[in-house]
Amino acid sequence: MKARGLLIYEEEHAKKNKAFIEWFLDEAAKLEIELGFILQSRISFGVHNNQLVLLLGDAPLSEPPDFVIMRNIDPLFNEQLERMRIPCFNSHHVSVICNDKARTHQYLAGKGIPMLDTYFMEADELLTGNLPLPMPFIIKTRTGRGGGDIYMVEDLGQLEAVQDQLSNQSIILQPLAGSPGKDLRVYVLGRKVVGAVLRSNKNSFKANFTLGGQAEAYTLSKEELIVVNKIIEQFDFGLVGIDFLFDENGGLLFNEIEDVVGCRTLCLTSDINIVKRYLEIILQKLGLGGEPT
Repeated sequence: MKARGLLIYEEEHAKKNKAFIEWFLDEAAKLEIELGFILQSRISFGVHNNQLVLLLGDAPLSEPPDFVIMRNIDPLFNEQLERMRIPCFNSHHVSVICNDKARTHQYLAGKGIPMLDTYFMEADELLTGNLPLPMPFIIKTRTGRGGGDIYMVEDLGQLEAVQDQLSNQSIILQPLAGSPGKDLRVYVLGRKVVGAVLRSNKNSFKANFTLGGQAEAYTLSKEELIVVNKIIEQFDFGLVGIDFLFDENGGLLFNEIEDVVGCRTLCLTSDINIVKRYLEIILQKLGLGGEPT
């Protein structure tokens, strides 16, 4: 039996990830998976005649897919799929928790995972005088991605500027990590670590590769693997990137989980075929394949 799936992007990111999309389609064909690519803007979903529906244009999908690889952030859509018994990678649960930095830290607190002190606020509360930690500190929007909407605040003037820029947004506040400008991304498929990349930037406290940082392959120590696995145990992942900062002694500090994770740095620093392995994981979860190669 051939598996039938959909690979879903939104238009802006589809243009930026054309090669990655083609990679998915090529590897799917080799595995005899019928994988179709579609923009989410072409899909409508909701309730019709008291039943959950997916529409392509103005007509119901002719045949529901066996699975969906969701490369867009829309937890409600993920939940619609799952309520219609269509497996979604990543799941609604992963999408809800991992695309919100406050929810992620709240969810992982008390589970033996080292992390920075993290406070949840509204940006409009920044100038009330009720700050939970002294300057300098880091402000992040709860839903920012790719190093965007992250600010280091060292004085009142900078605080006023950030509040003005982030008005009406929900944010988190954190102290500076012990090693600014350096972080670690760990790529996870299912419940297995498949690779790790150390990212660094000498010119910024942000280490993101897309913001001018450098990347190199990284081998996790036994102690670091224990920390990573404590996070993996809390979820049922498809493909994610788990990001860590470093404390002053070089120990890992959990930072965030990227649900719709980019794989550019992994491809540049290793020969891991992350797409093939991801599709094999999906087949395994559907009961249509053995252990991934």
